[in-house]
Amino acid sequence: MPSIRDRILGLTALIPARLNRNLDALAAGLNAAPPKVLSTRYVNAQNILSECADGADIISRLNGATSTNSTVKYVMLTLVQDKGLNVGDPTIQAVFDTLTTGLVPVLTASHAAQLKNLAMLPQMVTRTDVEAAMYNPDGTEK
Repeated sequence: MPSIRDRILGLTALIPARLNRNLDALAAGLNAAPPKVLSTRYVNAQNILSECADGADIISRLNGATSTNSTVKYVMLTLVQDKGLNVGDPTIQAVFDTLTTGLVPVLTASHAAQLKNLAMLPQMVTRTDVEAAMYNPDGTEK
């Protein structure tokens, strides 16, 4: 993923803000279309039902496999709690992929992708982030 500085330098619409050292305008320009990055995010069954296109099917499939798959049992026990499951954890992301394989897959590849996508959140920047990425302490551009 490009750095904040590279993103600013790559957007011609931000040239005036950059030349005027307008940190707020630079941050706003980047935040207008922020890249999505894998992030820590705790979700519960309600989030899956409301945010995944196949949410009801995903929950149904997971629930149906709890008696035969200890990993799925753990996932479901966590998903029914208010705090939920950290879908951005790399281990949990790998679990979703694992559940699409085997003799009797629990989830489809589309289901796993929907669950993993819940952890893809916009990477917003602040004026402080922009300042650190673009300017030296004396105010000159890096």
